[in-house]
Amino acid sequence: MEIMIEHSPFEDYDVKKIFSTDITDVISSPIMQKVYHIYDKISQSMRKLLSFEEEFLEFKPPLIGPVTDPGIRGAKQVELDYYGRKYKFMSSGILYKQLLSISRKNAGFPGKIYFFADNLRLEPVETSSTSRHLAEFIQVDLEIISEDHFAAMDIAERLLTRVHEDMKKEEHHLKDIWKFFERSYTDVGIKPRSEIKVPERFKRYTFKEAIDFITDKLDSHPEMIKHIEQKFKIKPKKLTYKAELPWEYEWVMSYFHDEPFFIHDYPKGARGFYDREYDDKPGILMDFDMLFPLGYGEAASGAAREYKIERIIPRMKESGEALQKYEWYLKFLKEHGQPTAGFGIGLERTVRYFCGLPSIALTLPYPKIPGIYSP
Repeated sequence: MEIMIEHSPFEDYDVKKIFSTDITDVISSPIMQKVYHIYDKISQSMRKLLSFEEEFLEFKPPLIGPVTDPGIRGAKQVELDYYGRKYKFMSSGILYKQLLSISRKNAGFPGKIYFFADNLRLEPVETSSTSRHLAEFIQVDLEIISEDHFAAMDIAERLLTRVHEDMKKEEHHLKDIWKFFERSYTDVGIKPRSEIKVPERFKRYTFKEAIDFITDKLDSHPEMIKHIEQKFKIKPKKLTYKAELPWEYEWVMSYFHDEPFFIHDYPKGARGFYDREYDDKPGILMDFDMLFPLGYGEAASGAAREYKIERIIPRMKESGEALQKYEWYLKFLKEHGQPTAGFGIGLERTVRYFCGLPSIALTLPYPKIPGIYSP
């Protein structure tokens, strides 16, 4: 079916305006129904590869718990009263993934598990202009036992390659979506495309190589700083080898690539206490991010997990964590700790990338955009 270019409620693709109109008009749009179709197909693609080819077992993820992942890059956690105790909505299920992977292996099965996990993070209000942040989202989270971050990267590459292959079959739907939204691409800093190209091998950069790449591109394209200020309404942070890579510079690196790629070996201060530090490279973590190309930015984040109690407690103290809140987790590691690795890939970010949407909010019929009230 050919999609006619509609005018309402998509006159300027401003999601704040789109979702302040009648939400039924948005959801009933033929083009949005095609987006929801792709969302479903991507979910199916991931589940088929993980469950039937990679021998992962899907578990229901926790929705609340006494603690959750503290490494959420400036976002706030959400607390609730749970029968007189403070519990938190999950911002990530990392701690639970370790437990399940190790426990399944101890029971004599492959220690490979995954979630389609609902996460809730109160992102800073300014992220509403990034086109890639939601307060409520799904992360496809997996964990494997007796492996390191490079093995997790291999799985992430196979997973996203399979989604590319399956989306190639949906290209006729995708072309309708691309055509509909192409007028907005320049405004949000993403590049158009005319076909789905299945990548052969994802390039891998160390963190230092990534900083050098970005520095070189900014030297040869100084206008990129102005683009960041104009498109995302922020002043870029300082670029350094010693701290987390700000998302605006991830965007720069993404913009100058045509295929997905990895950045690995981040500095110790960039990530949470659960990312394992190299034995022979102090201050460097065994972790990675996978980024989409064409300006879409981060897709997935993962690592080899710290599992030795004598190493993880000092790390927790360094980051100011209250150890008593992690009592169950520390007891588990003390008695059953084994090396695992894993990652989480944003489902809505993946849908946005394949559909070529100006905002991640358009992947869902009722998105929770930071700082914006919606159904």
